Amino acid sequence: MDIATRTLLTAAGLLVFGAILTFLSTWFWWQRKIVAEKADKLAEENVKVLARLAELESKLALVNQAVVPISNAFQAILIKELTHYHTPELDALLQKIGPPNTLTPEEVERMTKLLEERTGDMGPEITEQEREAAHILPFIVRRAQTEADTLNSADVLKLKLVTVAAVIGVPTVTGLQPVKETPHGEY
Repeated sequence: MDIATRTLLTAAGLLVFGAILTFLSTWFWWQRKIVAEKADKLAEENVKVLARLAELESKLALVNQAVVPISNAFQAILIKELTHYHTPELDALLQKIGPPNTLTPEEVERMTKLLEERTGDMGPEITEQEREAAHILPFIVRRAQTEADTLNSADVLKLKLVTVAAVIGVPTVTGLQPVKETPHGEY
């Protein structure tokens, strides 16, 4: 092989090598740009999801504030209806209903018995509204206590956020950790 052919082949080889190297470096940086754009898009979506979650949590807090006072307000109306000067034992128990409810199980039994007596024959001292209030109050007390217990155990009401970015391993803006899925898809 003469020098001219060798030079031509070397130049062609270097040209092909340069073209391949240019193609690979361009492809690498292009892919890197695409990944960065996807990460930015996921980060933006993550911020939107977090804002929506904060909005939902604030609405849930408003609902919780509205629900509990309704039960407590109804309970207070019934207690006011049932409080009389001539029944000091029942009045003392009614005061313990609260909120917060500080009745012991024995006191709840005693209050229920006294209220049952109130629904029975007590003559003209008790109006029909008082009889109805005495009948309803134990149910409302239990309902209000159940609602208070549910709100106190806030684990029941916590929202869980699962972001796509956290699941596929892209670092998130706030550093949220992915939620581990339990069997049968329960969280």
